[in-house]
Amino acid sequence: MEFLQVNPSNKRVILELFSKVMDKEGFILEKKSGKRIVCPYSKKEIHSDSFSILPGSSTFVNNISYCFAEHITTHH
Repeated sequence: MEFLQVNPSNKRVILELFSKVMDKEGFILEKKSGKRIVCPYSKKEIHSDSFSILPGSSTFVNNISYCFAEHITTHH
């Protein structure tokens, strides 16, 4: 499995590939609806400075260790 690091130079391209945009505060929005996306594990809105996309999916999560641990325990 290949991993890609999200950084300031590729963040907008990655968001565009997943039909997402950023609002003025830097939170990630669904491009169609304009609604902020929420991490399925932390239940918090996701900021563009601290997010990941789970491998093999289009699920955006906050970069919090709890979110990754919760994903592993529920999907393995």
